[in-house]
Amino acid sequence: MSTGTTTTTTREFVLSPAMCGANSLFVGRLGDWTWNAVSDACGVDALTARNADGEPTYLAFQLFDVRGADPAGFTFGDRIDVRTAVFACGAESVATLHRVAPAGSAGAADPTLEPAEFFEDRRPDCLYALNFNRWVSRSAPGSNRGLVRASPPGFTTAHLPELPREHSPRLACAQARQHLTLRDAPTAGEPGFAGFTTDYRIDPTRDLNGVGLVYFAAYFSIVDGALLAAWRSAGRPDAAFLARRTRTRRLCYLSNVDADTVLSAEVSSSLTGSPGGLTDEVVDVVLRDRENGAVVAVACQELTWGAA
Repeated sequence: MSTGTTTTTTREFVLSPAMCGANSLFVGRLGDWTWNAVSDACGVDALTARNADGEPTYLAFQLFDVRGADPAGFTFGDRIDVRTAVFACGAESVATLHRVAPAGSAGAADPTLEPAEFFEDRRPDCLYALNFNRWVSRSAPGSNRGLVRASPPGFTTAHLPELPREHSPRLACAQARQHLTLRDAPTAGEPGFAGFTTDYRIDPTRDLNGVGLVYFAAYFSIVDGALLAAWRSAGRPDAAFLARRTRTRRLCYLSNVDADTVLSAEVSSSLTGSPGGLTDEVVDVVLRDRENGAVVAVACQELTWGAA
């Protein structure tokens, strides 16, 4: 087991229009910061990495877990402090934890960042993101199917601390694969959406990244689009959708797909409470390849909506 000491890096940003909004833009920035942190900590350049055969290999996201402040709450000109820590998760994997704090806040001033803060003691004004990444390469030229594990020579995590076993992201990924949910625990409540399904065709003009893979952040928009379709089918107003506060966004990536793929999105939810006249809801979204039924991704959101 790795016993290294947690070290953190800090970056300060002023949010520009390309870094924020009620879509995948801010999540995309979190992903960029993950690649930067892993490159700095693990002895490789994630942007140009190649496997032992000299083929490109990519630091692919397998789990993206965002908690705390809603990313949609960030807007033009906000000043933020991003503190990042990197953790070992096996020979070909790595975990990265980010804390995004408003500039000048207590969170911005705190030089420490430990896993316990994310799992047990989150600051109410901060956003946290835990990422679990594995190296993958294409098994066939031009295809995004059947990606294989392939870490680049020189990649090392032996000097890094490990996350506590009870919080290993591998457990969440196994849960998503076996039970098609990322809920922290079984949730009792009245059904919200039940049995709603909608299709989404991968859009090559917006969903692919610079190497032709479906961009990890595009999945967040695809999930939100499926939620919006279910929302409208239930007769809920768009204004309530836009005003919702999302406390957690979790997404487990189980495979990538080609540009001509049609995804089937299954949406279900539980209404778990009504604090102050608002509605708490936990939403599950499962994305499948419509052609063969294979599960592509599993997502979960915890949100509050409605008028007090």
